[in-house]
Amino acid sequence: MIYLPSLFVTALCALLILRWQSFIEPLTERRADHLAIQSSHYGEPLRFGGVAVLLGLVIGTLLLTFQTDAHDTPLLLLSALPVMIAGLAEDMGHRVSPRGRLIAAMLSALAAIVMLQIWVARADLTGLDFALSFPAVAIIGTVLFSAGFCHSVNLIDGMNGFSTVSVISSASGIALIAAHAGQAEIATFSMLLVACLAGFLAMNWPTARMFLGDAGAYGVGHLLVWLGILLAWKSDSVAIPALLLVLFWPIVDVFHTIFRRLMLRNSPFQPDKMHLHHKVRRALDLMVFGYNQRAKSNPATIVVLFPFMVMPIATGVLLQSNPTAGWIAFIAYSLAFAGAHKIATRIAIKWRK
Repeated sequence: MIYLPSLFVTALCALLILRWQSFIEPLTERRADHLAIQSSHYGEPLRFGGVAVLLGLVIGTLLLTFQTDAHDTPLLLLSALPVMIAGLAEDMGHRVSPRGRLIAAMLSALAAIVMLQIWVARADLTGLDFALSFPAVAIIGTVLFSAGFCHSVNLIDGMNGFSTVSVISSASGIALIAAHAGQAEIATFSMLLVACLAGFLAMNWPTARMFLGDAGAYGVGHLLVWLGILLAWKSDSVAIPALLLVLFWPIVDVFHTIFRRLMLRNSPFQPDKMHLHHKVRRALDLMVFGYNQRAKSNPATIVVLFPFMVMPIATGVLLQSNPTAGWIAFIAYSLAFAGAHKIATRIAIKWRK
């Protein structure tokens, strides 16, 4: 009674946006996203998937509030407004810089802290746990982590289905852990997020008629990371590294990207085309589809990477109450991710010769 109406509303809203495209486009500024250096898509798909997902979430949240005593869910959804508004302005062509969107993500994180009265209070590592015992340190760390995660989800939104499937997979993992920990409201809202994104997925893959856009990517990124933070706050039995494994791909992708750009003495905010999903797409062009066959290699990228995306999530669910094993697994998967970058690069160079 909650999930199906939300899925239906999201899908219907997305379809209506597509149908009214000719009326919407004059209200936006031309973006030419397909010419951006980081672009991997083709054509000019609309970027208003986040609007459809938000409406589905609003309907689901209202139904959840009426049927249960849920009180965290409406506040969590409300806290996402600052970053979604900034993202929507960017989607409409009113340029908002990456720094501006990051600041908006920080404002959303602060809103969540104030309204929910929670933050990241532990890391299941002795040194970090001591630092996080000071509320000021914990709150600053929480704001930075939350904003960085929002940005990381946006970084993978240009590949058909990638950000949508990534959030669906991670939200499903959080729902499983929350259900096992007896946190019914968190489990329910996580699955509500899954339902809304499932209603949008057909518009985003295999053909991308619409992307989540910055409003959607930043918005669902905020909701996803705060579901994890809320679960860690409410249940001491849930291991922090297990939650990091569930959120693995966006986290490790953005940290790898920042480290790589700094090593090259580039700005961390300077976009490029060297993410792992970019390398896999180009490898598919070279080895399977032929030069510049984005229409085929773009949707195929998520098919190739999906098993590797799900493995850390499944590991996190299995190790949800084992912090030591969780940290070992997180480090191992991070090293494997870095190794995959090198392997993909070498394959592409060798094949090109």
